[in-house]
Amino acid sequence: MIPVTFFDGRSSRAHPATLAVEAQQAVLRDADGAELRRAPLSQLRVSERVRRAPRLVTFADGAFCEVTDHAAFDRLLAATGHRDGLVARAQNSWRLAGVAVAALVAVLVLGYYVLLPWGAGMMARAVPAELEARLGQLTLESLDQGMLAPTQLPAAEQAKIRAGFAALRRPRDAAHHYQILFRQGGEIGANALALPGGIIIVTDELVGVAGTGAGLMGVLAHEAGHVARRHGLQQVIQGSALAALSAYLFGDISSVLAGVPAAMLTLRYSRDHEREADAYAIDVMQRNGLPPAALADVLVALEQRESKPDEAQAERGEDFLSTHPHTQARIDALRRAGR
Repeated sequence: MIPVTFFDGRSSRAHPATLAVEAQQAVLRDADGAELRRAPLSQLRVSERVRRAPRLVTFADGAFCEVTDHAAFDRLLAATGHRDGLVARAQNSWRLAGVAVAALVAVLVLGYYVLLPWGAGMMARAVPAELEARLGQLTLESLDQGMLAPTQLPAAEQAKIRAGFAALRRPRDAAHHYQILFRQGGEIGANALALPGGIIIVTDELVGVAGTGAGLMGVLAHEAGHVARRHGLQQVIQGSALAALSAYLFGDISSVLAGVPAAMLTLRYSRDHEREADAYAIDVMQRNGLPPAALADVLVALEQRESKPDEAQAERGEDFLSTHPHTQARIDALRRAGR
């Protein structure tokens, strides 16, 4: 028998009472011991326990009683075989709450590092080639409106580089039409940019560092790998997770693609994408009898240049290594591939 406060459901008046269980029935008595209610346990609703808040026992007709003595009520419930649900137990258990938080964190980490890249890759591969090419053209126009300047590279040097790239035997890629364009780097310095659709921009500054031989061909093959695998689109879609989710749910990808030109200007490839593009470049260079170590030499030259920037370069603060994060492991892999 435990003390409760009874409300008959017809008025707001509170009645002091006691609640007991007799022969699988709830028995409610007033302060004088007179029986007020008797009902089978199966017809009662028992509210979940929420810390120190009163629990409610509600009868079929809407009358209810409040219970504040939690310990006594728990013993009474246990004697009847009643057991709170998992959610109710978790709300009142630090251990279960901790497990739930840990599970949520695990799901978020899995979603961010596994499901999100996978979904972004699926969406990137679903973009029609015509639309991808249009996005590349829009990105080029955005770059030419302020970030890049017309090239000062001699026409003969440009032609030599284009001819060298055109002569490379590459994996078949019918979805992309590759174009090599040259610009003065300005803010992005010594760099190469792979735009959606197959446009590859090479800055005069990069040619000054890499030359026009095997090293630059390795850089161009690396950029072609980004295009062929649609890494740029994938990175942009992955960075617009909410818009991508909306596109998946409602079938409208325009909200994601509308932001592609602006997002491409600040693109930073993931290490996984850099390794994939390196593997593509190694394959292309080996097909054409070029040493993959030549690409490693370009990376080392850029790294040394970055460690001792001149005044103009320091003001820019951007170059190939900024947009293409690399590690010593990548350089070592390129050198091993040529052995």
